[in-house]
Amino acid sequence: MMKYLALAPVILCFWTVSLPAYCQDIAHSLLEWESKSINLGSVLEEQGNVTAQYAFTNRSGRSLFIEEIMTDCGCTTADYTRDTLANEEMGQITVVFDPRSRGGAFSKSILVKVNDDPNLDTLVLEGFNVPFPADAAKAYPIEKAGLGFRLPVIHMGNVFSNEPKVKQMDFFNFRDYPIQLSQIQEALPDHIQVKLSPAVVTAKSRGILEIVYHGEAQGDLGFFEDEIQITVLSDEKQSIDFRVIANVYEYFAPTPITEIDQVPRLQIQEMEVDLAKINSNMPISRMITLHNKGQQELLIRKVTANCDCVSISLPTDRLLPGEQTDITVTFDPKDRKGLDHKAITIFTNDPIQPAQTFIVKSRIN
Repeated sequence: MMKYLALAPVILCFWTVSLPAYCQDIAHSLLEWESKSINLGSVLEEQGNVTAQYAFTNRSGRSLFIEEIMTDCGCTTADYTRDTLANEEMGQITVVFDPRSRGGAFSKSILVKVNDDPNLDTLVLEGFNVPFPADAAKAYPIEKAGLGFRLPVIHMGNVFSNEPKVKQMDFFNFRDYPIQLSQIQEALPDHIQVKLSPAVVTAKSRGILEIVYHGEAQGDLGFFEDEIQITVLSDEKQSIDFRVIANVYEYFAPTPITEIDQVPRLQIQEMEVDLAKINSNMPISRMITLHNKGQQELLIRKVTANCDCVSISLPTDRLLPGEQTDITVTFDPKDRKGLDHKAITIFTNDPIQPAQTFIVKSRIN
């Protein structure tokens, strides 16, 4: 769990020599970690040091102690449980990151060595360091209700159904009053939540708006745009409008190599359909064959196109092993000229390629 703590970390030396290959993680580590990787998200320089805690349990079957910790940067320091730990006893390492260095994405390695073991455990601390801007108005040009943002749209990227996707946006409070989120956010859809860090952002200072997008709660697959309103409290109650963009996909656990031929597998006959020269006054249709080359039933969850000018007819949404079907794609080129490309995406329960896209291209007269 990440915590912001005020502590006096032990400053460690850092090494510039290459580490031997055995420093990589091994399958039989003596320590069982709650998590070996922590992402701090956006770190604002003016908020000072940020602390992350890595908890572990001694699974060695004997007593042991941490002998040494190595960090790869002077900006990262660590303190740790120094007492001897009995078998099954828990301990922790506290890592402190100093953001007073150059900005941008960072990934720091922390190598942990216990006594009587030549192998090392590798911990990772990641995040995005955001230096304080020399000109806040220029750095945050998008003004919304007295708050400055860098971008007008929130791009969530790919969101999967198994876990929420988090996006952090730093902003500047240009107001003369502090702001906080209203406890009641009536205008938010069920699949989107918001948080503010710190909970109260003082006047003329920066904060982080965190957007949490739940792919499963969206209840659908594909590309989505949400127009949302976030209610904030300051000297008055105000709503801030945002556009949230996301690509939602169904999550499938990795398929073992030995099972690749046993699961449902979608094969599309043509990944690029060329309609050649067509007339803008006449819609044109083409049949595309879908084949289940797997050993389990293929379920077609959804078929979408990136344009309302494309309609799709699907005879069935289930294919037994070895079965095939033809879908009909109809393109209406009305009011279009020149080269044209349309993308059709098919979502299925094929765990190897759950979303496949084929292209329909044409030259419109």
